[in-house]
Amino acid sequence: MRLKFLRPRIVADGLRDLARRKPAEAEEYFDQHAGEWTALASTNPHNAADILEVMTEPSAARLLQRLAPEIAGEVLNEMKPEASANLFPELSTEVAAGLIQAMDPDQAADILGHLPDEIQADLLTRVEDPEKAAIVDLLRYAPDSAGGLMTTDVVSLPVGITAGEAIESLRRIHEELGNNLTYVYAVDTDNRLRGVVSFRELFFARPGVGLDEVMVEHPISVTTTTDREVVSELVQRYRLLAIPVVDNQHRLVGMVKVDETLEAVQAEATEDIAAMVGAGTEETVFTPVRTSVRRRFPWILVNLLIGAIEAGVILQFDGVIADNVRLAAFMPLTALLAGNAGAQSLAVIIRAMSVGDLPPGRALRAVRREFIVGALNGILIAVVIGIGSAALFGIATATVFFLAILAAFFAAGLAGAGIPVVLRRLGLDPALASNIFLTMVTDIVGMGGFLSVAAILL
Repeated sequence: MRLKFLRPRIVADGLRDLARRKPAEAEEYFDQHAGEWTALASTNPHNAADILEVMTEPSAARLLQRLAPEIAGEVLNEMKPEASANLFPELSTEVAAGLIQAMDPDQAADILGHLPDEIQADLLTRVEDPEKAAIVDLLRYAPDSAGGLMTTDVVSLPVGITAGEAIESLRRIHEELGNNLTYVYAVDTDNRLRGVVSFRELFFARPGVGLDEVMVEHPISVTTTTDREVVSELVQRYRLLAIPVVDNQHRLVGMVKVDETLEAVQAEATEDIAAMVGAGTEETVFTPVRTSVRRRFPWILVNLLIGAIEAGVILQFDGVIADNVRLAAFMPLTALLAGNAGAQSLAVIIRAMSVGDLPPGRALRAVRREFIVGALNGILIAVVIGIGSAALFGIATATVFFLAILAAFFAAGLAGAGIPVVLRRLGLDPALASNIFLTMVTDIVGMGGFLSVAAILL
């Protein structure tokens, strides 16, 4: 059934939802109604990008090739770079190069950064200037730096002109830059950043007033090597819509828009989650299987080693377990509860580090706080379990539970807060497999402590 009588936005949203739920049916629909696909991609590239991301690579590539290069470029601009990069092996070199040519340089650079070096070089030889020069320049910067996040489509005007002349200049370049008209940056004859002007101030200024009289001097800026965390922090702290990027000579080279900083914040958060469990920090659902296996396998080996250590600890108490079989049933409970408490402390510390709330000078106070919280929770849980086990198994067994829970919670609070602090002090990512090391501590202390107390008291 054709959907041409519905509003375009409703049609686009409906087709996107269909593709997310039943991609095969959506693909069949677009095969039968090629005009709807072209119209959707032309008027709503966001939804078209969502549709391509849920389809198989061959199907998505086939739909992409039905579009004019300019429209396909707009759709690729809205896709996740790793998802777009997965489509390129399905395209001919000529088609792929044409799409790179049609894309925004910053988005094209993001896609090329996810492709093998030989494919990247081959495509760049087929892209023409000025797009090629802009892409090559952006590829020099690390993806997690301001240079890697910025767009080079930035509005700059000489500081010596008047407000009236500035407005006339903006009218001429409006069509070329479109949505990038966020701020007007004032530069000197050497393109060094001198100030920033808001459109509101420029609009209400008298035509003969100099640009230097309405601009804000010495605006907040970052260099091309500034880490994306710092960029995001500055944008949020000063409530900016964009932040200018300068080189080592303070020459204006681009700007980072607020949407890029939001994506950077999301990327940092998801990387921390992945790192805490030993998954690749750059891994997504679009990452090739072989790459994911290579990144995860070493940490699984680490888990195997930790498990072997824990098994060795337990084997030292096989006689105690044989004499008190009920211990085998309740022994994992201690490690489970302590692991939960430690994970809570770990999450609080990692989050504080991520948002800049935990400078090095405050780290010990935070660790002490989490230790106290873990200790108090341990006392409460130990009392509850002690009372219950006393009624079921007697005072001796209840004392084992009480002391073991207490020791495990003390260790969990200290380890959960201390591990990321130690990693940061060593110059490592605080989230780097913290959860794996925390599990080792809580399991060894929980199970080993439980059996040690049982060996003494039972």
